[in-house]
Amino acid sequence: MSDHEIRIALVLNGGVSLAVWMGGVTHELDLIRRASGDNGAPGPQPYDAVLAERWRELCRQGAEQRRVVVDVIAGTSAGGLNGSLLATAIANGSTLDPDGDDGPWLRKKWVGLGSLDVGKLVPSAGVKSTSVLDGKYFLRQLEDLLKGVADAGQSDAEEPVTLFVTASGLGVQQFEAKDAAGQAFVVPDHRYLYGFTSEDAPTYDGKRREFTVEDKNGLKDTELLARAARASASFPAAFGPVLETPELAARPPRIQPDPAESGSWLVDGGVLDNAPFGPVLDVVARRPVAGKATRYVLYVVPSAGIGHASTALPGAHEPSWRVAALSAVQFPREVDFRSDVEQLERLLLEADASWSDTQRLFDRCLKQPEERARLKAAAEALQPAYSRGRAAGGVWEAVTKANHDQSTVLDAASALSEAEVDEILATAHPWVPGPDGSTAALRHDAEGNPRWLWGTGAAERIIRLILRSLRYRVSDADAAERDELDKRLSAASDCLLKVQAVRDALDVQLAAADLDLRPAGGAEAVAVGLNDIFEDLQLQRALGDAFAELISVIGWELVDTALEVEIVSRCTSARTPEQRSAPFQFLRLGPDIPLAVLDELQEGSIANQLHDRILYGSQVGHFGAFGAADWRRWDWLMGRLHCVAHLGSMLGADAGWIRETQRQVLQAEGWKLDAVAERIGRLARDFPVDAGMSALVTMRDELNASPEGRAITKGLADRMVDVSGGLGPQVGDWVKAVAGRKHQPGSWLLRTARWFTEPARETVWERMVRGAKLSPARRPPLFEPWLPVATAAAGVLLLVVAALVDAVRIPAAVLAGAVLALSAVLGVVTWYVRRTRRRIRAWIARRLPEISPESRSR
Repeated sequence: MSDHEIRIALVLNGGVSLAVWMGGVTHELDLIRRASGDNGAPGPQPYDAVLAERWRELCRQGAEQRRVVVDVIAGTSAGGLNGSLLATAIANGSTLDPDGDDGPWLRKKWVGLGSLDVGKLVPSAGVKSTSVLDGKYFLRQLEDLLKGVADAGQSDAEEPVTLFVTASGLGVQQFEAKDAAGQAFVVPDHRYLYGFTSEDAPTYDGKRREFTVEDKNGLKDTELLARAARASASFPAAFGPVLETPELAARPPRIQPDPAESGSWLVDGGVLDNAPFGPVLDVVARRPVAGKATRYVLYVVPSAGIGHASTALPGAHEPSWRVAALSAVQFPREVDFRSDVEQLERLLLEADASWSDTQRLFDRCLKQPEERARLKAAAEALQPAYSRGRAAGGVWEAVTKANHDQSTVLDAASALSEAEVDEILATAHPWVPGPDGSTAALRHDAEGNPRWLWGTGAAERIIRLILRSLRYRVSDADAAERDELDKRLSAASDCLLKVQAVRDALDVQLAAADLDLRPAGGAEAVAVGLNDIFEDLQLQRALGDAFAELISVIGWELVDTALEVEIVSRCTSARTPEQRSAPFQFLRLGPDIPLAVLDELQEGSIANQLHDRILYGSQVGHFGAFGAADWRRWDWLMGRLHCVAHLGSMLGADAGWIRETQRQVLQAEGWKLDAVAERIGRLARDFPVDAGMSALVTMRDELNASPEGRAITKGLADRMVDVSGGLGPQVGDWVKAVAGRKHQPGSWLLRTARWFTEPARETVWERMVRGAKLSPARRPPLFEPWLPVATAAAGVLLLVVAALVDAVRIPAAVLAGAVLALSAVLGVVTWYVRRTRRRIRAWIARRLPEISPESRSR
């Protein structure tokens, strides 16, 4: 049975408590990849055995066995957490379900870790912290999760995978750029990117002209990986920032920014980059191919889009300040989402444009001798133009690599004059032959050693052209041809890995070089410096040996034809930046896909209208799934069901297969179909399109259903008061006073504020936490009800004294009038203050609904 790899590059978006839904998606993905392969990875748990067999059968098409491979993962925030877990399982030959007791292991972990229990994720009262939730506890839990996955693995089942995790750096993060006039300016850039890989790619040693492959696995260090994932999930205010350690700042894992200085404080990666597609596609283009393979980029995003009913415009009327403000707040998220889509479209176009026309020409010339003859004649005629362009292009690429942190230096390099190109060609220029019309792929030195004179960029493009042609021929080959084509594919892939290793070594040298075009004679000086690097790394000889080995397997015709296509296709675009893109198909995995298992029920149409509101995690600013364990179990179930629908369709399953497989998911998770239907109806009632405050009310009622839930509400409120000092000492003290903290020290003004807000505070607690008891606030003496009466009595007494004692009549009368006036003022103030307290309480009571009877009865 022949194999066909379905390669998945997985990009996981952020979403706080939507991590639970993503956990269900990654669990199902892990089940699919293990079920479709035969590499010795741990098998499914008993409850998932039927599901695994269904995926295995779906991946079998006639005589061909398809194998789902996840080899690149990028994640941010909640996606970074689940992506790290899945990458750890793949790299360590493990599974996301190592323990089959009482349901999926990862579900149990997310249901527990997502609980806002006081003393766990919510620190106990009085614990010092700059955030509402306990980041240190969360980090320890992540370390345990990753270690549990890694320890359950088998070394012979390990597979190569590359993981990217994003973060955002606080403080001053910037680099200096220069414009065309050489004027320096500062560009802020707080984007941090970390990479971990278990791929054993070769490295090139130019001194010894040797390629070495080290057995390394960057996903073995689960503590370092946990710190990166925790940093990516540091949602501002909810979790405190994470300090970047020297180990985390080393390259790798830090990929961006380039200078490896540690000590930055890191927060949620989704603040700036929720979907890092760029580095994913770069790794995809570098992946070796040794057989039939189809590439998908799978974008897991837990929403149906960014639009919100609350920001809809009211017809022709001018929008209110509220609508304008809410819309403006949404715009950065819209920009991020739109940028993701636009970047994907651009990468898809680049991937197609980089191969379609040249690939057609290459394949046509291999089949038609007369077309090949015309190509060769054109290549010989255009070779001088190509060489001049590549001479300038080589200098340009060298300068951009040497000035990698100055984004606007390119304009000066691209404006080389013809005289400067002549000066470059007067040097050795080992990255391209002279403009002599020769199209020979290899030349030999005096000792008969093969040398490659066309540079690293041309070498990589030529091999990719050959690889793509061989891959498509494999798709249509019969069994007799398959073995020979596989051998050629393997040789081309090995050669590509060597070329990439040489390019990486060259990039390192260029990044450390001092190359600048601005001084007089700069182009020639750059060329000389580039020549020295080529000679120092022995690049012509290393690439010559690699191509000679490739030619011994696939023959001269493929290489010569590919080189001629290179010359003809790039003779007028030799300075175009190298784009390491590869053809792929894009698939978005979201919660808005219909649930086939509900097709026969009325609730099926309701579910289709809910879109992302079918998830509790989409509510209350994406914190909703933290509300209750039952909500997290539901979101996990939806993650599995949605993954079945999307991946089933990708693999060619019909609606009947998807429907039955979703039934098996319900059985594996212990859900009945009628319970799912009932929950769909409840979600539609509880979370309408314009839910607003009702979403918070629903969460409140759910939390009040148990003593643990009520403790969570109280604990969260305490934490928010505890961290209010971050607003500033003065503001923080007032917040704590108004919140009525026990034994809160402070001035008489703060104690007065605590008493004044007591009715409002009691009303809020009555509405939020059933049975909540608060310690009474001490009434300030100024507002004691007896004080105006006592003061009035004192005034009357002074009047009596004035009437009876002639010696003090006038002073006593004046003093009595003042005391009586003070009594009146105190009376009025006390009456107004007490009435204001009652009115505030009534206002809050009208706007905060009482706890539902259903919640009270539980």
